[in-house]
Amino acid sequence: MKKILIKANMGNLNGLSFHRLIVPFSKVSDMVDFQCDVFPDLDVATDEQLKQYAAVVYQREIDTSGKSLEIIKKYHSLGIKVIFDIDDIWSLPKSHYLSRLYDIHNIPDQTVEILKNVDLVITTTKHLASKIKKYNKNVEVIPNCLDHEDEQWKSNKTKSDKIRFGYIAGIFHKEDISILELPIRKALRHDLNIQFVLGGYNDNADYNYYEKVMSGGTLTDKYQRVYSLPVHDYGKAYNETDVSLIPLQSNSFTECKSEIKLLEAGLHGNPVIVSDVLPYNIFPKETAIFLKNNDINGWYKAIRNLSKDESMRKEYAESLQKYIEKHYNLNKWTEVRKQILKSVLA
Repeated sequence: MKKILIKANMGNLNGLSFHRLIVPFSKVSDMVDFQCDVFPDLDVATDEQLKQYAAVVYQREIDTSGKSLEIIKKYHSLGIKVIFDIDDIWSLPKSHYLSRLYDIHNIPDQTVEILKNVDLVITTTKHLASKIKKYNKNVEVIPNCLDHEDEQWKSNKTKSDKIRFGYIAGIFHKEDISILELPIRKALRHDLNIQFVLGGYNDNADYNYYEKVMSGGTLTDKYQRVYSLPVHDYGKAYNETDVSLIPLQSNSFTECKSEIKLLEAGLHGNPVIVSDVLPYNIFPKETAIFLKNNDINGWYKAIRNLSKDESMRKEYAESLQKYIEKHYNLNKWTEVRKQILKSVLA
């Protein structure tokens, strides 16, 4: 049995590590061929401790102080393969909240050097893989998948007399949610049996702006706030929604993101209104309502039509669920991951 070391902090687990490392590598461990151990701080591990592992897995970064190549060489000297999981492009637009920090630590150049020297890169989409292949041909695409057996992805809708349109997202999406501002205001001016739901709320400037957009500027029974939940439970926020809104600006950074928001909505049986941009528009047109970001009337009409037509909601929801089950099945991709690991560690 080969042993694989995963660099992740279970005590401070974020959604990225949860979906890209903990869940998929736990599934790999269940298949007996590999034992996957999680360790938060590999700097304190001794050479003897490390030598028992065939590979080490890092995500997004190895070291931000410029020692990444030194660390990779150390692993190689011990006969350990280095696997690098990356789900975002490493060059950030100036508007991104981490842009200045990336520049200070020279993260883009460091990431390129990591990509050139690791033994395998695993990423989320074909589009991002095409960027990575400029630096390392050993890249495999394994999409984000959700665990159908996880309680947070089992739909258990609360009852409501309104059709609830939900936006569930993390912080730093002001530019994305701004797409919804005018369509929501227009919808609220009409006599529609609807409610807009904001999931993931924390009391800070970003979420207060989200709330202004989702409520139309006034807190009434046409708006509901759902507070932030831990990474193991955040999917339960979808139980307060009937339709998902997924706005996304289009730029070189966002087009390299994953399709996970469509997966979250689909597993909860939600039809979706989504921006017609990468990464989402790789899905077939029958799986969601795809709209241009500047099509205010189109977003409004989609909200209006879905609020009034139950069969339309059901048709889109079922189409999305079927597509996810076929193309984003975690068990299927776990087998693919196992075969990739076997090949790399042979």
